[in-house]
Amino acid sequence: MLVSLREGDRGITQVVHCGKRAVPALRAVLFGREPGSLYETRRRAVDALAQLGAFDVLIDYLKEPHSTTDPVEAVAQEAIINAAARALAASDDPQVVPVLLSLVRQRPFAGVIDALSKLHREEALPFFVEALVEDIPRPVAEMAIRALGEKARQALMEAAVRQLPSSSEESTSSRRGRLSALRLFAELESARVETWPALPMLLEDSDPRIAHVACRICLANMADHEYVRAIERLIDLLGTADWQLDGDIEDDLVEHFERARGAIEAALQSGPDDGSYYSPAALTRRALRRVMSRASCDEYKSD
Repeated sequence: MLVSLREGDRGITQVVHCGKRAVPALRAVLFGREPGSLYETRRRAVDALAQLGAFDVLIDYLKEPHSTTDPVEAVAQEAIINAAARALAASDDPQVVPVLLSLVRQRPFAGVIDALSKLHREEALPFFVEALVEDIPRPVAEMAIRALGEKARQALMEAAVRQLPSSSEESTSSRRGRLSALRLFAELESARVETWPALPMLLEDSDPRIAHVACRICLANMADHEYVRAIERLIDLLGTADWQLDGDIEDDLVEHFERARGAIEAALQSGPDDGSYYSPAALTRRALRRVMSRASCDEYKSD
């Protein structure tokens, strides 16, 4: 059995052909331990058990405690847990959801989040949102939240302003999570027809990427009092952001040029030039001149 599983997908097929009599041996492999970072054999055992419909074995495995102080073994354990959780999304066993929810409460495993999303478990939304602060499960959590659509609206609004561990000492991971939540909110249909009281605060956020997304929401919403400040804030962000964000901001200003023209012209005329080619003021002026030039070309093409 062990030899066959080490042969990859062909080995899994051979084991599955043995039928249910292979389940005890597969269980022994799954619950066993391999040296170092070697875990592919156990992952293939998960695949074989799923194909044989032995979901009870996978449930038993996920119910087991999986704590370890060895970082290499921890990577292996997480890979097996993710594989087993994803496999259980195809099971109708009533134990599956409670087991998955118990796991995601402990830690945002990507495979567990994926399985709960495929099972359409709306009660898992808070855990999906919490996972946005973690780099590894974030892409899966974002897909899970997208699948819930407008049902995630309130949770995303709350997550966008939740600074951890505190507003004065916010961590990098917290800012990444807030940025993700705000981007997901911006994708919702409701973001184009209404805003919420905390949005003006996000326009002034110290993270330029978060402020930029907040500006985009305001521009899409078209509320005059927020629209004007959004244009001004975009101009403020030029020259202080990275080159990619500067490019995105220029695109936004070109897109909204008709209403932004006055603010752009005022910014070009305000303040003395300090003579430095790379100062924020000089970078901003060059960016705004590019916006003016691009907008003029677009007007010419449309005539």
